Amino acid sequence: MWKRFLIAFVVLLIIFGGIFGFKAYMDAKTKQAQMMHGIPKTYVTVAYAKLQNWQLYLESIGNVVSIDSVNATTQVSGQIEKIYFDSGQTVKKGQILTKLDDSTQKAQLEQYKAQLILDEFNYNQYKELYKKNAASKASYIQALSALKQTQALIAQTQSIIDKMTIKAPFSGVLGIRYVSVGQYVNPGQSIISLYTIDPIYVDFTLPQNDLEKIKVGQEVEIHTDSNPNEVIKGTIKTISVNINSVSRNATVRAIVENKGYLLKPGMFAKVNIVLPKIPNAVVVPSLAITYNPYGDYVYVVSKKGNEYIANTAYVQLGQTQDNKVVVLKGLKSGQMVVTQGQLKLRNGSPVIIESVEKD
Repeated sequence: MWKRFLIAFVVLLIIFGGIFGFKAYMDAKTKQAQMMHGIPKTYVTVAYAKLQNWQLYLESIGNVVSIDSVNATTQVSGQIEKIYFDSGQTVKKGQILTKLDDSTQKAQLEQYKAQLILDEFNYNQYKELYKKNAASKASYIQALSALKQTQALIAQTQSIIDKMTIKAPFSGVLGIRYVSVGQYVNPGQSIISLYTIDPIYVDFTLPQNDLEKIKVGQEVEIHTDSNPNEVIKGTIKTISVNINSVSRNATVRAIVENKGYLLKPGMFAKVNIVLPKIPNAVVVPSLAITYNPYGDYVYVVSKKGNEYIANTAYVQLGQTQDNKVVVLKGLKSGQMVVTQGQLKLRNGSPVIIESVEKD
């Protein structure tokens, strides 16, 4: 048995030895071919690292909030007699919006005014008689009480009549109306929404670590999905003194001029808080960066003899914006970096520059 086992072992050894020997032979031939013909050159697109004044921002997400907003309601019951507005209309403070039917109340008011004439006459008569001791004090007080009650009824009825004319509590833009002419409304029922939207607020949050970088009056830039190419500028109005105990964020409120009504209450907005510029920052296209868990790097192209060679250079990055990134360390202005074709490169690869990116 041991002789057969030994024979089988020798046969297997010869077979695997032949396989590994053949592979080593082919690898040697490949390396020899590469040595003879050189590493293939890769076509790449490059760009130059440039110096520029880099504008820094703090970025956040915010919500658009009207300075004042209310659902205009009625304080008394009644049937709508007239509507004086259109949905979406701009109105001034005190402008009449809706009028309820007040004919019954006006009739009551005239009745009380007529009663007032009699009560005033009786009061004056009892007042003179009381002075002459011709009438009792109780009669005089009763006449005075009747006069005061009628005056109160007149004031009460006039107040109800006034409340049946609904006016705008402040200047702003109306929303969509909820009622129609002839409809009976009850106290507290919404008639129309009213918003102050010029200027308008944008509320957003920032981490507590960033609060030292901002102050009241600092410029902000607002971007919305509905107008992506429009930059709406405003200033910080208020910085909350309260920090959220869970998120450790603070709420910040900016006030924004909204002449074209591009911002509407409830709208989602991207907020950029403008920080001081960094002078002479080294900037390259974002496509030049190869991101790696062990460190970000770029391929720097330099001329060696008659060839262009790409070598890796590890970099420390700053802020990214508009498809460009600031390089804090590892790169100098004027150096050429690869922006397309990196996947085929390795350190020391020869390249052919196909094109140079321009700003």
